[in-house]
Amino acid sequence: MTAETYGLISLLPALIAIVLTLTTRQALLSLFAGIWLGATILVGWNPIAGAARGLQFVVANVTSTFNVKLLLFTFLIGAMLGMIFLSGGMSSVADAIVKRVGSSRQARLGTSILGMLIFFDSYASTMISGSVMRPVTDRFDVSREKLAYILDSTTAPTASIAVVSTWLGYEVGLIKQQFDALGIDKEPFIVFVQSIPFRFYSLFAIVLVFIIVLTDWDFGPMQAAERRAREKGKVLGDDANPLMETQASDIETPDHVDPRWWYFVSPILVLVFVTVFSLWFTGGGMDGGSFSNALEDADTASAILWAAFAGCGTILAILVGHARIELDAVSDSIFEGFKMVMFPVAILSLAWSIGSVSQKLGVGDYVVSISQGIITPELLPAVIFLSAAIISFCIGTSWGTMAILFPVAVPLAHSLGSPLVMAIGAILTGSLFGDHCSPISDTTVMSSMFAASDHVDHVNTQIPYAILAAAIATGAFLISGYTGIPVSATLLLGVALLIGVTYFLSEYVGVTDEIGVAQAFE
Repeated sequence: MTAETYGLISLLPALIAIVLTLTTRQALLSLFAGIWLGATILVGWNPIAGAARGLQFVVANVTSTFNVKLLLFTFLIGAMLGMIFLSGGMSSVADAIVKRVGSSRQARLGTSILGMLIFFDSYASTMISGSVMRPVTDRFDVSREKLAYILDSTTAPTASIAVVSTWLGYEVGLIKQQFDALGIDKEPFIVFVQSIPFRFYSLFAIVLVFIIVLTDWDFGPMQAAERRAREKGKVLGDDANPLMETQASDIETPDHVDPRWWYFVSPILVLVFVTVFSLWFTGGGMDGGSFSNALEDADTASAILWAAFAGCGTILAILVGHARIELDAVSDSIFEGFKMVMFPVAILSLAWSIGSVSQKLGVGDYVVSISQGIITPELLPAVIFLSAAIISFCIGTSWGTMAILFPVAVPLAHSLGSPLVMAIGAILTGSLFGDHCSPISDTTVMSSMFAASDHVDHVNTQIPYAILAAAIATGAFLISGYTGIPVSATLLLGVALLIGVTYFLSEYVGVTDEIGVAQAFE
Protein backbone atom coordinates (compact mmCIF):
# COMPACT_ATOMS: atom_id res chain seq x y z
CA MET A 1 0.00 0.00 0.00
CA THR A 2 1.58 3.32 -1.02
CA ALA A 3 1.28 6.57 0.89
CA GLU A 4 -0.97 8.10 -1.78
CA THR A 5 -3.73 5.55 -1.17
CA TYR A 6 -4.40 6.47 2.46
CA GLY A 7 -6.22 9.67 1.52
CA LEU A 8 -8.26 11.31 4.28
CA ILE A 9 -7.21 8.61 6.73
CA SER A 10 -3.66 9.98 6.66
CA LEU A 11 -4.84 12.99 8.69
CA LEU A 12 -6.34 10.91 11.52
CA PRO A 13 -3.27 10.12 13.69
CA ALA A 14 -2.15 13.74 14.03
CA LEU A 15 -5.71 15.02 14.48
CA ILE A 16 -6.47 12.40 17.12
CA ALA A 17 -3.28 13.25 19.01
CA ILE A 18 -3.97 16.98 18.84
CA VAL A 19 -7.63 16.73 19.88
CA LEU A 20 -6.87 14.32 22.73
CA THR A 21 -4.02 16.52 23.95
CA LEU A 22 -6.25 19.59 24.05
CA THR A 23 -9.23 17.85 25.64
CA THR A 24 -7.63 15.39 28.10
CA ARG A 25 -4.48 17.39 28.89
CA GLN A 26 -2.59 14.07 28.85
CA ALA A 27 0.06 14.92 26.26
CA LEU A 28 2.15 11.74 26.47
CA LEU A 29 -0.77 9.32 26.25
CA SER A 30 -2.43 11.38 23.52
CA LEU A 31 0.70 11.50 21.39
CA PHE A 32 1.28 7.79 21.70
CA ALA A 33 -2.36 7.13 20.85
CA GLY A 34 -1.80 8.99 17.58
CA ILE A 35 1.43 7.08 16.92
CA TRP A 36 -0.29 3.75 17.62
CA LEU A 37 -3.24 4.60 15.37
CA GLY A 38 -0.98 5.64 12.49
CA ALA A 39 1.25 2.61 12.87
CA THR A 40 -1.82 0.35 13.03
CA ILE A 41 -3.04 1.80 9.73
CA LEU A 42 0.38 1.21 8.18
CA VAL A 43 0.47 -2.48 9.17
CA GLY A 44 -3.02 -3.23 7.86
CA TRP A 45 -5.12 -2.43 10.93
CA ASN A 46 -3.51 -5.03 13.20
CA PRO A 47 -3.46 -3.33 16.64
CA ILE A 48 -0.79 -5.62 18.12
CA ALA A 49 1.53 -5.18 15.17
CA GLY A 50 0.64 -1.49 15.25
CA ALA A 51 1.95 -1.15 18.81
CA ALA A 52 5.23 -2.81 17.79
CA ARG A 53 5.52 -0.62 14.69
CA GLY A 54 4.77 2.47 16.79
CA LEU A 55 7.65 1.64 19.13
CA GLN A 56 9.89 1.27 16.09
CA PHE A 57 8.99 4.82 15.07
CA VAL A 58 9.87 6.09 18.54
CA VAL A 59 13.21 4.26 18.59
CA ALA A 60 14.09 5.47 15.09
CA ASN A 61 13.40 9.10 15.98
CA VAL A 62 15.12 9.02 19.35
CA THR A 63 18.26 7.49 17.84
CA SER A 64 18.57 9.68 14.76
CA THR A 65 21.76 11.74 14.86
CA PHE A 66 20.16 15.19 14.95
CA ASN A 67 17.54 14.21 17.52
CA VAL A 68 20.04 12.49 19.82
CA LYS A 69 22.09 15.68 19.90
CA LEU A 70 19.00 17.78 20.63
CA LEU A 71 17.98 15.46 23.48
CA LEU A 72 21.50 15.57 24.92
CA PHE A 73 21.37 19.36 24.59
CA THR A 74 18.12 19.36 26.59
CA PHE A 75 19.63 17.18 29.33
CA LEU A 76 22.72 19.40 29.54
CA ILE A 77 20.54 22.51 29.76
CA GLY A 78 18.70 20.84 32.62
CA ALA A 79 22.02 20.12 34.35
CA MET A 80 23.16 23.71 33.80
CA LEU A 81 19.94 25.13 35.22
CA GLY A 82 20.17 22.79 38.21
CA MET A 83 23.65 24.12 38.99
CA ILE A 84 22.49 27.71 38.44
CA PHE A 85 19.66 27.14 40.94
CA LEU A 86 22.25 25.80 43.40
CA SER A 87 24.34 28.96 42.97
CA GLY A 88 21.41 31.33 43.55
CA GLY A 89 22.47 33.24 40.43
CA MET A 90 19.04 33.27 38.78
CA SER A 91 17.39 35.04 41.73
CA SER A 92 20.27 37.50 41.88
CA VAL A 93 20.04 38.48 38.21
CA ALA A 94 16.26 38.71 38.44
CA ASP A 95 16.64 41.17 41.31
CA ALA A 96 19.09 43.22 39.23
CA ILE A 97 16.77 43.32 36.19
CA VAL A 98 13.69 44.12 38.27
CA LYS A 99 15.44 47.25 39.55
CA ARG A 100 15.59 48.49 35.95
CA VAL A 101 12.22 47.19 34.78
CA GLY A 102 9.37 49.21 36.17
CA SER A 103 6.25 47.52 34.84
CA SER A 104 4.69 44.40 33.43
CA ARG A 105 4.65 45.99 29.97
CA GLN A 106 8.39 46.64 30.13
CA ALA A 107 9.01 43.04 31.19
CA ARG A 108 6.97 41.72 28.27
CA LEU A 109 8.55 44.15 25.82
CA GLY A 110 12.04 43.25 27.02
CA THR A 111 11.30 39.57 26.47
CA SER A 112 10.03 40.26 22.94
CA ILE A 113 13.07 42.32 21.99
CA LEU A 114 15.50 39.79 23.46
CA GLY A 115 13.81 36.98 21.53
CA MET A 116 14.30 38.89 18.28
CA LEU A 117 17.87 39.94 19.06
CA ILE A 118 18.95 36.31 19.36
CA PHE A 119 17.94 35.73 15.75
CA PHE A 120 20.63 33.29 14.68
CA ASP A 121 18.92 30.15 16.05
CA SER A 122 15.38 29.51 17.26
CA TYR A 123 16.36 26.88 19.85
CA ALA A 124 19.06 29.07 21.42
CA SER A 125 16.74 32.09 21.39
CA THR A 126 13.97 30.19 23.19
CA MET A 127 16.29 28.80 25.82
CA ILE A 128 18.17 32.02 26.55
CA SER A 129 15.19 34.40 26.44
CA GLY A 130 13.04 32.11 28.59
CA SER A 131 15.75 31.46 31.18
CA VAL A 132 16.70 35.13 31.50
CA MET A 133 13.25 36.71 31.50
CA ARG A 134 11.07 34.16 33.28
CA PRO A 135 12.04 35.30 36.80
CA VAL A 136 11.40 38.89 35.71
CA THR A 137 7.98 38.27 34.16
CA ASP A 138 7.03 36.24 37.25
CA ARG A 139 7.82 39.25 39.44
CA PHE A 140 5.40 41.38 37.44
CA ASP A 141 2.63 38.76 37.33
CA VAL A 142 2.87 37.97 33.63
CA SER A 143 1.22 34.62 33.01
CA ARG A 144 3.44 31.77 31.93
CA GLU A 145 1.09 31.33 28.96
CA LYS A 146 1.90 34.87 27.82
CA LEU A 147 5.64 34.27 28.29
CA ALA A 148 5.48 31.06 26.24
CA TYR A 149 3.54 32.88 23.52
CA ILE A 150 6.12 35.66 23.33
CA LEU A 151 8.97 33.14 23.15
CA ASP A 152 7.23 31.07 20.47
CA SER A 153 6.37 34.13 18.38
CA THR A 154 9.73 35.90 18.43
CA THR A 155 12.10 32.96 17.90
CA ALA A 156 11.30 30.75 14.89
CA PRO A 157 9.42 33.54 13.02
CA THR A 158 12.49 35.77 13.37
CA ALA A 159 15.08 33.07 12.63
CA SER A 160 13.16 31.95 9.55
CA ILE A 161 13.44 35.38 7.86
CA ALA A 162 16.89 36.40 9.15
CA VAL A 163 19.61 36.54 6.50
CA VAL A 164 22.09 35.27 9.10
CA SER A 165 20.60 32.23 10.84
CA THR A 166 20.68 28.46 11.01
CA TRP A 167 17.55 28.36 8.84
CA LEU A 168 19.20 30.15 5.93
CA GLY A 169 21.20 27.27 4.49
CA TYR A 170 18.27 24.86 4.50
CA GLU A 171 15.83 27.30 2.90
CA VAL A 172 18.28 28.54 0.25
CA GLY A 173 19.28 24.94 -0.47
CA LEU A 174 15.68 23.95 -1.20
CA ILE A 175 15.28 26.93 -3.55
CA LYS A 176 18.52 26.07 -5.38
CA GLN A 177 17.50 22.43 -5.77
CA GLN A 178 14.30 23.37 -7.59
CA PHE A 179 15.94 26.08 -9.69
CA ASP A 180 18.57 23.59 -10.87
CA ALA A 181 15.91 21.00 -11.72
CA LEU A 182 13.77 23.50 -13.65
CA GLY A 183 16.67 25.29 -15.32
CA ILE A 184 15.81 28.63 -13.72
CA ASP A 185 18.72 31.05 -13.99
CA LYS A 186 18.28 33.00 -10.76
CA GLU A 187 20.42 33.38 -7.66
CA PRO A 188 18.69 31.37 -4.87
CA PHE A 189 19.88 33.70 -2.08
CA ILE A 190 18.55 36.77 -3.89
CA VAL A 191 15.17 35.06 -4.32
CA PHE A 192 15.25 34.15 -0.62
CA VAL A 193 15.71 37.83 0.27
CA GLN A 194 13.03 38.91 -2.23
CA SER A 195 10.58 36.45 -0.64
CA ILE A 196 10.87 38.01 2.83
CA PRO A 197 8.16 40.68 2.26
CA PHE A 198 5.84 37.83 1.20
CA ARG A 199 6.36 35.91 4.44
CA PHE A 200 3.04 37.32 5.56
CA TYR A 201 2.36 34.89 8.40
CA SER A 202 5.85 35.22 9.89
CA LEU A 203 5.75 39.01 9.76
CA PHE A 204 2.19 39.30 11.05
CA ALA A 205 2.94 36.88 13.91
CA ILE A 206 5.83 39.09 15.03
CA VAL A 207 3.80 42.30 14.66
CA LEU A 208 0.93 40.77 16.62
CA VAL A 209 3.25 40.10 19.56
CA PHE A 210 4.10 43.79 19.83
CA ILE A 211 0.46 44.81 19.41
CA ILE A 212 -0.50 42.53 22.30
CA VAL A 213 2.48 43.49 24.46
CA LEU A 214 2.06 47.26 24.05
CA THR A 215 -1.74 47.47 24.26
CA ASP A 216 -2.80 44.56 26.53
CA TRP A 217 -5.49 43.71 23.97
CA ASP A 218 -5.67 40.03 24.85
CA PHE A 219 -8.54 37.83 23.76
CA GLY A 220 -9.69 34.24 24.09
CA PRO A 221 -8.14 31.98 26.74
CA MET A 222 -5.10 34.26 27.00
CA GLN A 223 -7.31 37.04 28.33
CA ALA A 224 -8.43 34.76 31.15
CA ALA A 225 -4.85 33.68 31.88
CA GLU A 226 -3.62 37.26 32.09
CA ARG A 227 -6.55 38.29 34.28
CA ARG A 228 -5.76 35.39 36.62
CA ALA A 229 -2.10 36.44 36.84
CA ARG A 230 -2.86 40.13 37.42
CA GLU A 231 -5.73 39.79 39.86
CA LYS A 232 -4.70 36.66 41.78
CA GLY A 233 -0.94 36.70 41.32
CA LYS A 234 -1.08 33.20 39.81
CA VAL A 235 1.27 32.94 36.83
CA LEU A 236 0.07 29.34 36.42
CA GLY A 237 -3.45 27.94 36.51
CA ASP A 238 -4.57 25.82 39.46
CA ASP A 239 -4.48 22.60 37.41
CA ALA A 240 -1.38 23.49 35.41
CA ASN A 241 1.45 20.99 34.97
CA PRO A 242 4.51 23.04 33.97
CA LEU A 243 6.62 21.36 31.32
CA MET A 244 9.68 22.26 33.41
CA GLU A 245 9.91 23.43 37.00
CA THR A 246 11.56 26.80 37.58
CA GLN A 247 13.12 25.61 40.78
CA ALA A 248 13.81 22.03 41.77
CA SER A 249 12.41 21.55 45.26
CA ASP A 250 15.48 19.59 46.42
CA ILE A 251 17.97 22.30 45.36
CA GLU A 252 18.83 24.89 48.00
CA THR A 253 21.66 27.39 47.88
CA PRO A 254 24.09 26.66 50.76
CA ASP A 255 24.05 29.21 53.56
CA HIS A 256 27.71 30.16 53.07
CA VAL A 257 27.17 31.15 49.41
CA ASP A 258 26.66 34.81 48.54
CA PRO A 259 24.71 34.64 45.23
CA ARG A 260 26.19 36.82 42.51
CA TRP A 261 24.44 37.96 39.32
CA TRP A 262 27.36 36.74 37.23
CA TYR A 263 26.82 33.18 38.45
CA PHE A 264 23.86 33.18 36.06
CA VAL A 265 25.14 35.53 33.37
CA SER A 266 28.51 33.83 32.83
CA PRO A 267 27.25 30.40 31.66
CA ILE A 268 24.60 32.09 29.53
CA LEU A 269 27.18 34.30 27.81
CA VAL A 270 29.44 31.29 27.27
CA LEU A 271 26.49 29.42 25.80
CA VAL A 272 25.78 32.28 23.36
CA PHE A 273 29.44 32.71 22.37
CA VAL A 274 30.09 28.99 21.88
CA THR A 275 26.85 28.62 19.89
CA VAL A 276 27.87 31.38 17.48
CA PHE A 277 31.46 30.12 17.24
CA SER A 278 30.36 26.51 16.75
CA LEU A 279 27.91 27.45 14.01
CA TRP A 280 30.74 29.29 12.24
CA PHE A 281 33.22 26.46 12.83
CA THR A 282 30.96 23.56 11.78
CA GLY A 283 29.94 25.51 8.69
CA GLY A 284 33.53 25.69 7.46
CA GLY A 285 34.40 29.12 8.82
CA MET A 286 38.03 28.05 9.22
CA ASP A 287 38.21 27.71 5.43
CA GLY A 288 37.98 31.47 5.03
CA GLY A 289 34.37 31.89 3.91
CA SER A 290 31.97 34.55 5.21
CA PHE A 291 29.98 34.07 8.40
CA SER A 292 26.69 33.96 6.49
CA ASN A 293 28.06 31.26 4.18
CA ALA A 294 29.26 29.28 7.17
CA LEU A 295 25.78 29.40 8.70
CA GLU A 296 24.35 27.89 5.53
CA ASP A 297 26.40 24.73 6.09
CA ALA A 298 26.47 24.74 9.91
CA ASP A 299 25.70 21.67 12.00
CA THR A 300 23.11 23.24 14.28
CA ALA A 301 22.63 20.22 16.55
CA SER A 302 26.36 19.85 17.22
CA ALA A 303 26.76 23.61 17.74
CA ILE A 304 24.11 23.91 20.45
CA LEU A 305 25.27 20.64 22.06
CA TRP A 306 28.83 21.95 22.39
CA ALA A 307 27.47 25.25 23.68
CA ALA A 308 25.38 23.55 26.37
CA PHE A 309 28.39 21.49 27.45
CA ALA A 310 30.50 24.65 27.66
CA GLY A 311 27.79 26.35 29.72
CA CYS A 312 27.74 23.41 32.12
CA GLY A 313 31.53 23.52 32.43
CA THR A 314 31.41 27.23 33.21
CA ILE A 315 28.87 27.03 36.01
CA LEU A 316 30.60 23.92 37.40
CA ALA A 317 33.88 25.84 37.60
CA ILE A 318 32.10 28.75 39.33
CA LEU A 319 30.42 26.50 41.90
CA VAL A 320 33.59 24.63 42.80
CA GLY A 321 36.17 27.35 42.29
CA HIS A 322 34.42 30.52 43.52
CA ALA A 323 31.31 29.55 45.48
CA ARG A 324 33.21 26.71 47.21
CA ILE A 325 30.29 24.30 47.06
CA GLU A 326 30.97 20.62 47.73
CA LEU A 327 30.92 18.21 44.80
CA ASP A 328 28.20 16.10 46.41
CA ALA A 329 25.81 19.07 46.35
CA VAL A 330 26.83 19.90 42.78
CA SER A 331 26.23 16.32 41.67
CA ASP A 332 22.80 16.30 43.32
CA SER A 333 21.86 19.55 41.53
CA ILE A 334 22.86 18.04 38.18
CA PHE A 335 20.58 15.05 38.69
CA GLU A 336 17.76 17.32 39.84
CA GLY A 337 18.29 19.27 36.61
CA PHE A 338 18.00 16.04 34.63
CA LYS A 339 14.70 15.31 36.39
CA MET A 340 13.37 18.76 35.40
CA VAL A 341 13.73 18.00 31.69
CA MET A 342 12.60 14.37 31.62
CA PHE A 343 9.03 15.25 30.67
CA PRO A 344 10.04 17.64 27.86
CA VAL A 345 12.39 14.95 26.51
CA ALA A 346 9.53 12.44 26.45
CA ILE A 347 7.22 14.94 24.73
CA LEU A 348 9.83 15.79 22.11
CA SER A 349 10.49 12.13 21.36
CA LEU A 350 6.81 11.35 20.80
CA ALA A 351 6.22 14.58 18.86
CA TRP A 352 8.96 13.66 16.40
CA SER A 353 7.56 10.14 16.13
CA ILE A 354 4.01 11.15 15.28
CA GLY A 355 5.40 13.54 12.69
CA SER A 356 7.23 10.61 11.09
CA VAL A 357 4.06 8.51 11.15
CA SER A 358 2.09 11.27 9.44
CA GLN A 359 4.73 11.65 6.75
CA LYS A 360 4.78 7.90 6.18
CA LEU A 361 1.01 7.99 5.70
CA GLY A 362 1.46 10.66 3.03
CA VAL A 363 -0.23 13.66 4.65
CA GLY A 364 1.70 16.02 2.40
CA ASP A 365 0.83 14.15 -0.78
CA TYR A 366 -2.85 14.06 0.18
CA VAL A 367 -3.12 17.76 1.00
CA VAL A 368 -1.24 18.70 -2.17
CA SER A 369 -3.44 16.44 -4.32
CA ILE A 370 -6.58 18.15 -2.99
CA SER A 371 -5.09 21.59 -3.56
CA GLN A 372 -4.12 20.92 -7.16
CA GLY A 373 -7.73 20.52 -8.18
CA ILE A 374 -8.67 24.13 -7.35
CA ILE A 375 -5.56 26.03 -8.40
CA THR A 376 -5.39 29.04 -10.71
CA PRO A 377 -2.30 31.26 -11.07
CA GLU A 378 -3.94 34.00 -8.98
CA LEU A 379 -5.12 31.61 -6.28
CA LEU A 380 -1.93 29.54 -6.15
CA PRO A 381 -0.03 31.49 -3.44
CA ALA A 382 -2.97 31.33 -1.02
CA VAL A 383 -3.49 27.62 -1.74
CA ILE A 384 0.20 26.91 -1.19
CA PHE A 385 0.12 28.83 2.10
CA LEU A 386 -2.95 26.97 3.39
CA SER A 387 -1.53 23.61 2.27
CA ALA A 388 1.73 24.32 4.09
CA ALA A 389 -0.16 25.44 7.21
CA ILE A 390 -2.26 22.25 7.32
CA ILE A 391 0.68 19.94 6.66
CA SER A 392 2.95 21.63 9.20
CA PHE A 393 0.22 21.56 11.85
CA CYS A 394 -0.31 17.83 11.30
CA ILE A 395 3.35 16.78 11.20
CA GLY A 396 4.72 19.42 13.59
CA THR A 397 7.78 20.41 11.58
CA SER A 398 8.35 23.37 9.29
CA TRP A 399 11.45 21.91 7.64
CA GLY A 400 9.64 18.66 6.87
CA THR A 401 6.77 20.61 5.33
CA MET A 402 9.17 22.62 3.18
CA ALA A 403 10.77 19.40 1.94
CA ILE A 404 7.32 18.05 1.01
CA LEU A 405 6.04 21.14 -0.79
CA PHE A 406 9.04 22.53 -2.65
CA PRO A 407 9.21 19.71 -5.27
CA VAL A 408 5.48 20.16 -5.97
CA ALA A 409 4.68 23.85 -5.51
CA VAL A 410 7.67 25.47 -7.22
CA PRO A 411 7.34 23.50 -10.50
CA LEU A 412 3.58 24.13 -10.41
CA ALA A 413 4.07 27.88 -9.96
CA HIS A 414 6.65 27.86 -12.76
CA SER A 415 4.32 26.04 -15.16
CA LEU A 416 1.30 28.22 -14.34
CA GLY A 417 3.25 31.46 -14.59
CA SER A 418 2.55 32.41 -10.99
CA PRO A 419 5.24 34.64 -9.40
CA LEU A 420 7.94 32.33 -8.04
CA VAL A 421 9.00 34.73 -5.29
CA MET A 422 5.47 34.83 -3.89
CA ALA A 423 5.03 31.05 -4.16
CA ILE A 424 8.32 30.44 -2.34
CA GLY A 425 7.36 32.96 0.34
CA ALA A 426 4.04 31.12 0.77
CA ILE A 427 5.81 27.78 1.29
CA LEU A 428 8.31 29.14 3.79
CA THR A 429 5.83 31.13 5.87
CA GLY A 430 3.02 28.56 5.69
CA SER A 431 5.41 25.88 6.91
CA LEU A 432 6.06 28.02 9.97
CA PHE A 433 2.41 27.95 11.07
CA GLY A 434 2.50 24.40 12.44
CA ASP A 435 6.00 24.84 13.81
CA HIS A 436 4.62 27.85 15.65
CA CYS A 437 1.43 26.48 17.20
CA SER A 438 1.03 22.72 16.73
CA PRO A 439 1.16 20.86 20.06
CA ILE A 440 3.43 18.26 18.41
CA SER A 441 6.00 20.83 17.20
CA ASP A 442 9.42 20.77 18.87
CA THR A 443 9.64 24.58 19.05
CA THR A 444 6.20 24.76 20.65
CA VAL A 445 7.33 22.18 23.20
CA MET A 446 10.54 24.08 23.88
CA SER A 447 8.63 27.34 24.34
CA SER A 448 6.47 25.65 26.97
CA MET A 449 9.59 24.15 28.50
CA PHE A 450 11.64 27.33 28.93
CA ALA A 451 8.62 29.39 29.93
CA ALA A 452 7.87 26.66 32.51
CA SER A 453 4.29 26.71 31.23
CA ASP A 454 1.71 23.98 31.03
CA HIS A 455 2.06 22.75 27.44
CA VAL A 456 -1.67 22.39 26.80
CA ASP A 457 -2.33 25.83 28.27
CA HIS A 458 0.34 27.29 25.98
CA VAL A 459 -1.25 25.72 22.92
CA ASN A 460 -4.77 26.70 23.98
CA THR A 461 -3.86 30.34 24.51
CA GLN A 462 -1.66 30.70 21.44
CA ILE A 463 -3.81 29.04 18.76
CA PRO A 464 -6.34 31.93 18.54
CA TYR A 465 -3.50 34.37 17.92
CA ALA A 466 -1.89 32.08 15.33
CA ILE A 467 -5.22 31.63 13.54
CA LEU A 468 -5.74 35.40 13.44
CA ALA A 469 -2.30 35.97 11.87
CA ALA A 470 -2.88 33.08 9.44
CA ALA A 471 -6.30 34.37 8.38
CA ILE A 472 -4.95 37.83 7.59
CA ALA A 473 -1.94 36.25 5.84
CA THR A 474 -4.33 34.25 3.64
CA GLY A 475 -6.14 37.45 2.72
CA ALA A 476 -2.79 39.09 1.94
CA PHE A 477 -1.88 36.28 -0.46
CA LEU A 478 -5.27 36.57 -2.16
CA ILE A 479 -4.84 40.34 -2.54
CA SER A 480 -1.32 39.97 -3.90
CA GLY A 481 -2.34 37.16 -6.24
CA TYR A 482 -5.40 38.86 -7.74
CA THR A 483 -4.54 42.56 -7.65
CA GLY A 484 -0.79 42.78 -7.99
CA ILE A 485 -0.64 45.84 -5.73
CA PRO A 486 2.76 46.56 -4.14
CA VAL A 487 3.59 44.18 -1.33
CA SER A 488 4.33 47.12 0.96
CA ALA A 489 0.71 48.26 0.63
CA THR A 490 -0.50 44.72 1.37
CA LEU A 491 1.67 44.59 4.48
CA LEU A 492 0.36 47.92 5.73
CA LEU A 493 -3.21 46.80 5.14
CA GLY A 494 -2.50 43.55 6.98
CA VAL A 495 -1.03 45.39 9.98
CA ALA A 496 -4.04 47.72 10.07
CA LEU A 497 -6.35 44.70 10.06
CA LEU A 498 -4.33 43.06 12.82
CA ILE A 499 -4.72 46.15 14.99
CA GLY A 500 -8.43 46.53 14.27
CA VAL A 501 -9.38 42.87 14.68
CA THR A 502 -7.26 42.46 17.82
CA TYR A 503 -8.95 45.47 19.40
CA PHE A 504 -12.40 44.19 18.44
CA LEU A 505 -11.75 40.69 19.81
CA SER A 506 -10.27 42.10 23.00
CA GLU A 507 -13.16 44.46 23.67
CA TYR A 508 -16.15 42.50 22.44
CA VAL A 509 -15.30 38.80 22.17
CA GLY A 510 -13.22 38.28 25.31
CA VAL A 511 -13.45 34.95 27.10
CA THR A 512 -14.20 35.50 30.78
CA ASP A 513 -13.48 32.02 32.11
CA GLU A 514 -10.35 29.90 32.01
CA ILE A 515 -11.24 27.58 29.18
CA GLY A 516 -9.37 25.86 26.44
CA VAL A 517 -9.73 26.06 22.71
CA ALA A 518 -11.52 22.74 22.60
CA GLN A 519 -14.24 23.95 24.98
CA ALA A 520 -14.48 27.35 23.35
CA PHE A 521 -15.78 25.84 20.13
CA GLU A 522 -18.30 23.51 21.71
